[in-house]
Amino acid sequence: MKIIGIGRELPNQVYLMADSAIIKTNKPFFVPHFAQSFTGTPAIVLHIDRLGRHIAPRFAHRYCLAVAPAIKVTARGLVMPQPNEATSALAHSFDGALLLGDYTTIDDPECINSSEVTVERNGERAAQGCLNDISLDFRQLISQLSVYFTLKMGDMIVVELGSNDIALTMGDTLHAAINGDQKLTIRVK
Repeated sequence: MKIIGIGRELPNQVYLMADSAIIKTNKPFFVPHFAQSFTGTPAIVLHIDRLGRHIAPRFAHRYCLAVAPAIKVTARGLVMPQPNEATSALAHSFDGALLLGDYTTIDDPECINSSEVTVERNGERAAQGCLNDISLDFRQLISQLSVYFTLKMGDMIVVELGSNDIALTMGDTLHAAINGDQKLTIRVK
């Protein structure tokens, strides 16, 4: 299983994450001590459901049958300085960097681009976004990534959405929903 992250800080920023980066719903996120602060960004996770390489965009919808809301956590002010923290794998791919909600099966692939992910922090809406907001089509994304990676069943593509970063502090409760259906609850400890 691969987790391919698509960042928003630089055009086409792509990074890989280990499976240990995943924290599933109702599990706590423990704030690590290797950075000054941590921020969360709403994200949509595309679950790959079949094997493919060099996938044409017109067939890409066959490879993603489920999506999930997520919060992508980024470390800010790393203790070990990096030449370019915005693109550092350490800032994006550490254990616990992906707070993952439950998947929703997609009946109509046309709705993936307009699926809205919303994040609430302590009961107040903190951020939201969808693929249409960042002018990204999931079919083109799957097609482009399949040139570099063989996509396999169980792989995940995590796309950061929106422009708001949410400061994560101990004691926060985070909820994420996709199209109004709450699929993720995380406590920050």
